[in-house]
Amino acid sequence: MRKSVLIISLSLILCCASTLFSPVFAVETSPSLDSQIAELTNNIESHPNESVLYFKRGNLYIKRQEFDLAIKDFDKAIEINHRYAAAYLDRGFAYSKLKQIDLAFNDYNKAIEIDPRYTHAYTNRAYLYLQKAEYDLAISDCNKAIELNPKYAKAYLNKGTALEKKLMYSEAIETYRNLIANTDPQQADIIDIAKSRIRLLGGTI
Repeated sequence: MRKSVLIISLSLILCCASTLFSPVFAVETSPSLDSQIAELTNNIESHPNESVLYFKRGNLYIKRQEFDLAIKDFDKAIEINHRYAAAYLDRGFAYSKLKQIDLAFNDYNKAIEIDPRYTHAYTNRAYLYLQKAEYDLAISDCNKAIELNPKYAKAYLNKGTALEKKLMYSEAIETYRNLIANTDPQQADIIDIAKSRIRLLGGTI
C-alpha cells in the first residue's frame, strides 16, 4: 500500500513539473496589454514591412491567450523575414497551446535549423517529446540545451523528468544535483523543486 502511494505521489509531481516548466508566457493586466497592442497596431499601419512589430504584437496576443491572432502575426513576421528564428519559436509555442503538435514540431525544427545554438528551441522541443513519451529524444534535446547553456535550469528539470519516466532514478538524481550546482541561487523556487525531487527519489543533496 505504501509503495502504491509513493508511485501516485511521484506521478503527480511529474505532471506538475511538466506543466510548470513547459514554455510559458507571463500574463499581464488587460489594460496594459490593450494599450500596447493598440500602439503596435498603429506602428504597423505606418511601417507594414517591419517584421519585429508583428512579432511583438504576436507575443502580446500570446499573453492574452489569443493564440490564433498570435499565429497570424508570426505568419506575417516570417513572411517578411524567412529566417526569423524567434518568430518560428513563438509560433511553435502558440501551435502547441492549440494542440497542433506537428506544426509546433515543424516550427521548433525550423528555429533550430536557422539557429543551431537556440537553447529555447531545444528545450521547447524536448517538452513536446515528453508529452509524446519519446523520452530518449527529450533527453537528447535537453543535453544539447545544457551543452549550450550549462546554467539553463529548465533543461535540467525536463531531462530529470524524462529520466524518471524511464525509471532511471539514479541518473535523474544526478541531473537534479547538477541543476542545483549550476543554477543561480536567486532561482530558489527551481532549486527547491530539484531538492524535493531528489528526496522523493531517495537521494541526498
